[in-house]
Amino acid sequence: MLSTVRSQYRHILILESRSWWGSCRDRFDPARDLVLTYDLGLRREVSRMGGQAFYVDYLVDSATMEKNNFLIYEFFRTWHRDTAGQDIFVHRGIPFGFAFRIDIWTDFVFHLQSRICLETLRGLKFESVFVGTQLGIVEAILKDMAIPFSPVPIAENPGQATYYFPAFRWMDERIRNRTLKHRFRDLITAVQGFVMSRLDRLLRSRNGKPAIFIHEYYPTRTLVQRLLHNSKVRVVLAHFSWASGWGKYLSERPIPVWGTVERFQLDADRLMRMFRERRGARLLLTNGVDVTEGAYRVIEKRISAQIAETIRTLDCVIEYVKEIPISLVVLVANIGRVATLVDCVAKARGVPSYLIVNGMLTSAFLDEAKYATVINAYSTSMKEHYFRGMDNVVCLGDPRMDAYVQNVPRRLINRKAPTVTIGASGHNNTSLNSYLAVEFEFMFDVLEALRRIKHESPELRIVIKVRSNGYREQYEQFSNEYFPGLVNEIMDNVSIKDVLDRTDFFITIYSQTLFEASCMGIPCLYYKKDDEIMYPPFDGYSELVTVDTVDDLVEAFHDFQSGDKRFDAFLDKAVMEKYVGPLDGRNLERNLSFIDDLLAKGDKVMAQ
Repeated sequence: MLSTVRSQYRHILILESRSWWGSCRDRFDPARDLVLTYDLGLRREVSRMGGQAFYVDYLVDSATMEKNNFLIYEFFRTWHRDTAGQDIFVHRGIPFGFAFRIDIWTDFVFHLQSRICLETLRGLKFESVFVGTQLGIVEAILKDMAIPFSPVPIAENPGQATYYFPAFRWMDERIRNRTLKHRFRDLITAVQGFVMSRLDRLLRSRNGKPAIFIHEYYPTRTLVQRLLHNSKVRVVLAHFSWASGWGKYLSERPIPVWGTVERFQLDADRLMRMFRERRGARLLLTNGVDVTEGAYRVIEKRISAQIAETIRTLDCVIEYVKEIPISLVVLVANIGRVATLVDCVAKARGVPSYLIVNGMLTSAFLDEAKYATVINAYSTSMKEHYFRGMDNVVCLGDPRMDAYVQNVPRRLINRKAPTVTIGASGHNNTSLNSYLAVEFEFMFDVLEALRRIKHESPELRIVIKVRSNGYREQYEQFSNEYFPGLVNEIMDNVSIKDVLDRTDFFITIYSQTLFEASCMGIPCLYYKKDDEIMYPPFDGYSELVTVDTVDDLVEAFHDFQSGDKRFDAFLDKAVMEKYVGPLDGRNLERNLSFIDDLLAKGDKVMAQ
């Protein structure tokens, strides 16, 4: 943050990473210039030269950003509605503007975060601004702000690693990937779904089995497998399940999405025209700046490229549900293309939904996972905090946690020669108080603390567990550049449970994995390098041991080695159940039983 900023500079250089630094290094004056970047590598290099460098997406205090979080999410809830509050995006009577969330979320938050941070330039005096980025977001915002700048070319041979989360690359790989492999998968899904839907249509009158759509993800994985083997229900999926083996390609029922996208282009163009004419939401930041048009520009760019395909998918869902009526929708979130569109159709038809939350929900400004007929919040803590005031919330536990109480012996902790696992941090694309380099700032501090400790305890073993939305090669380059020889192992494609089986002390961020480690008897520590404002136990005042400096981390590790009681509270089963729900090994059964009850209630309603 700009806490030590000077009021006047010669040049302000806004550079995405060290890849642009080669064009500026020779003319950089540490005494008179300022560097803003996304890259930890560039920030540290400038600091070593005696200059000032800050993160361009981390320039404003957390209290101000939190107030803006509430403002931008009010807009996020209403951007697709007209002045009368009606959804502008409607196809065959189904409102579906809500379904674009996954497409626009990262772009929307990141653009507004950048705008809020760049507004700080208005309070500085400077002669000139130089900008070099691949994203182009800074350049677009500076034009909106009428701040002139000169472009900086990228180096011909950049070479050096970058240490920030490539958020847009990751989103493109996860939801916009159209490789031959993905096209073939979609073709097989469509063919299988079509064949099974025709078979179900023929047999529906004979067996009368209710169809359940389930959004498969970590909380529902075991649920899907149990229901697939239940002869009394028909399980409908967005894609083939995560189950291994070839049998699923002959027996499962993915919703077939087929047909040309071009067939829906006229409808897409019509809806986009209506959107431009009728949209009614406005967005003013805490400083009074109206950023409505910039926010809409970002949204429009994404959805205009996606809307025809979205309408095609929605049309296929409508046709499927018309032939094979769905009795219940089971969700894990209010995002996901097919799952959200199925829910849109279900809502319009009066079909109930049951949502099992995907991990801890800890931010007051979010509305994610709040849209369902009934919501399983796991625990009393999440119900009382995140879902405060909602009367459709139950606490039936997390099916994943059954694996941590069924035949799982508590780990025998080695305090003399421990294995310390670092659960890598990660950028939170939903909060203005996160920033792209946070995972590497976190890792630098933690490894610096462990480097000091290893001088005293050379038998210490250090493991890095990369998150599913992280990139292993970045961590290999990072540890080799800043802490050569310190890290014993870097893991990515390994389950967290397998990693924890070999862990004596666990350090990470606000994460579900802390509870999994605790249930195995592993002392845990939350190293807070982020500025996010969250509910317990991530508020800094709860049972979870939380520190935010390298010195305090070293002290906490010494307390772990000496068996200090400060870690005991978060290892207590009653404390765990307060946060993650029951730990009796029956969470899966409770959720299955609740689904049976919902289906039975639906049958009674239909009978009436």
